[in-house]
Amino acid sequence: MQRLGLYIHIPFCKRKCNYCDFYSCTKLDNIKSYIDALLKQIVIDAPLYRDYEFDTIFIGGGTPSLLEPNDFERLTDAIKNNLNLTQGLEFSLEANPGTLTREKLLAYEKGGVNRLSMGLQSTFDNELKTLGRIHTYDEFVKNFNLARECGFDNISIDVMYSLPNQKTNDLLTTLERVSSLNPEHISSYCLKIEEKTPFGKIKDKLMLPNEDEEYEMYISMCDYLNKKGYLQYEISNFARAGYESKHNLKYWQSEEYIGIGPSAHSFFGGERYYYQDNLTDYISTILKGNSPEKIFEKELEIEHSVAHISKEDEYVMLKMRLSSGINTEEFKTRFGKEFLNSYPAVEKYIKSGHIVLLNNSYKFTPQGFFVSNYILTDILRFEN
Repeated sequence: MQRLGLYIHIPFCKRKCNYCDFYSCTKLDNIKSYIDALLKQIVIDAPLYRDYEFDTIFIGGGTPSLLEPNDFERLTDAIKNNLNLTQGLEFSLEANPGTLTREKLLAYEKGGVNRLSMGLQSTFDNELKTLGRIHTYDEFVKNFNLARECGFDNISIDVMYSLPNQKTNDLLTTLERVSSLNPEHISSYCLKIEEKTPFGKIKDKLMLPNEDEEYEMYISMCDYLNKKGYLQYEISNFARAGYESKHNLKYWQSEEYIGIGPSAHSFFGGERYYYQDNLTDYISTILKGNSPEKIFEKELEIEHSVAHISKEDEYVMLKMRLSSGINTEEFKTRFGKEFLNSYPAVEKYIKSGHIVLLNNSYKFTPQGFFVSNYILTDILRFEN
């Protein structure tokens, strides 16, 4: 059977963070009706995936760890009873410190979750407050240790850098504290100011690191985590050997996956589509027995501009996010042409030290990763 990944969006948060532009809402009284809708869509759509097996599941948000044990059990029972699942599949769940309890963690583990992704962001309480997080560093540590006690031996921790008033030493202190806990995976994301967020409304007042300081943070982070035994396998992701996120690798390797829930994206049958980010309409449509409308993606946004993109360009853009880069033989087998003939601009970035050719693969150096969006915008042949 062909393999698929499954993403389920839980669009609820106790409070919106100041930087977040993911679709979520803080009204929590319709969680149960939303779970009802998810269960119904799983049943309605299951025949489409009869000839497929799901080998990864990722429940993200929002804040999935707001789900109470009973609602989580209903959701996982629907998945297990209606979809073909592989033995030993990776089952990830995003969890926010401040929302976890022993009862919840035991229910998640019993339901099959074997990978926990915890949103820490910083070990400094003043930075957490600035970001609008609902937890303290001490609460995070207690939640992390509780997760270990409940049997989770694959935990990822999210941190952020380029925060207001942050210095490189602040970031390195956060990374030192995080790595001392020995998580299996660390994701580190650069703060981006999005227009419709609280930060976006006051961006001119934020004391953000300049580009040189941001670059120093990124290179220092990569170097520090490498010395601590974390392999950088993607622009923002570092893992102990064997603990790379299998689900997220599907996105970057152009493998197919199904997204369920408002704003969730899918890549299935060679087409990319998503559902409208409207919780009320989503619940109403499904509970009436109808499937939500699929909005098919014909364009891609990169560096805040919209462009038409070919399958070949999409493949290059996603694969270059990975430290493994573009294998020339794989590219030729897939597209029937030589990589450099298709993307001659790559050569100037080899000369500048931003891209290297190693083991028959073109890949970004750490310096190249830092400006990867700029380079990709230059080398890809977007149809405007």
